[in-house]
Amino acid sequence: MVSATELFPLGVATGRAHCNRVRERNELAGSVREGMHTWLWARRRIGKTSLIEQVLHDVEPDIVATRLDLLVVHDANAFETRLRAAVEQAGSRLAPRKRSSTSKLTNAFSALKPELSFSAFGLRLKLAAPSQAGEGIVEMLLALDAAAGAYDRRVVFVLDEFQQLSELQNGAPRSLEGAVRHAVERARNVTYVFAGSRKHLLASMFEDEDRPLYRLCRKMTLERISAEDYRQFLRRVGRTRWRRRVPAEAIDCILTLTNRHPHYVNALCAPLWRAEAPPTADSAEAMWTKLVAEEGGVAAAQVARLAPSQRALLRAIAETEDGVPHPTSHSFLSQLRLPVSTGVRARDALERDDLIQQEADGRWTLVDPAMAAWLRRL
Repeated sequence: MVSATELFPLGVATGRAHCNRVRERNELAGSVREGMHTWLWARRRIGKTSLIEQVLHDVEPDIVATRLDLLVVHDANAFETRLRAAVEQAGSRLAPRKRSSTSKLTNAFSALKPELSFSAFGLRLKLAAPSQAGEGIVEMLLALDAAAGAYDRRVVFVLDEFQQLSELQNGAPRSLEGAVRHAVERARNVTYVFAGSRKHLLASMFEDEDRPLYRLCRKMTLERISAEDYRQFLRRVGRTRWRRRVPAEAIDCILTLTNRHPHYVNALCAPLWRAEAPPTADSAEAMWTKLVAEEGGVAAAQVARLAPSQRALLRAIAETEDGVPHPTSHSFLSQLRLPVSTGVRARDALERDDLIQQEADGRWTLVDPAMAAWLRRL
């Protein structure tokens, strides 16, 4: 029997734990196979990494996949070092495991002084560090594309949290963006996926006509999983767990409490699915109360960092469970004793920091449902 933790992981969800996303999976996998570069935005903990990992699993072994997470990259040298490691990994997987078949690999990477070694784990490619990070980036990516072409293979290169490139401490980020563009727009055998969770930074990189990466890729936005998809998933895993249906009101309660936020759906469902009997609306609410209390420290730390006007607006939006249609209107802000100009700046800052969001019907709500519930209880 599959455990509750496997069905509802707090980390990456793939395989049986991956809920639907059929359209998004097909869309991204199709772009990868067709060589269409993509920039993918999703809020944190909404399922971006899970989608990418599932798609990489879907396209392998036909396509060689490599990935670079820029979250911990702090300067140009760190970016080049981690990029080189990802290129080495991809290059090592391109060539068949025969010494006689490596000449194409060494030829493609000849400018980077490649060293090849064999072990029980297979072929390992080692590249020399360049004297200049920007020049090395172009050389490595062009060489990877040449190697993939030589072996008649396709590579997908995922650069996650790519917006970090614009915030490096040194190394002229825009020159690095230019180096990436130079290689990507010449790629014939490597498909690039640039993913990130900070919308304003990522959008600026790809939608600002003054930036090097302007209109280099197609855009893909990952939204929350639909209520109906979640209902089907929870009904199916409920029957697997208890051999009977989970009450519809319990499922609706779970989706309402979590606002269909994937992280919180899993955080709430994991303990509920460990119980001997299917959840009820009451048991879901009781478990949610416990979860919100556990998350209170995280919420408090985030709220404490905000400016007073931002805290006031955030709490006011949270207190209206169905959302606020016009959070910068004079009538709404007058209740908080905030001028309209201050309210507009506060709303923009909260949206930029991914704390509030505008729903499809125009209402503004908190992104984090646990934070919203915690604020309502103060």
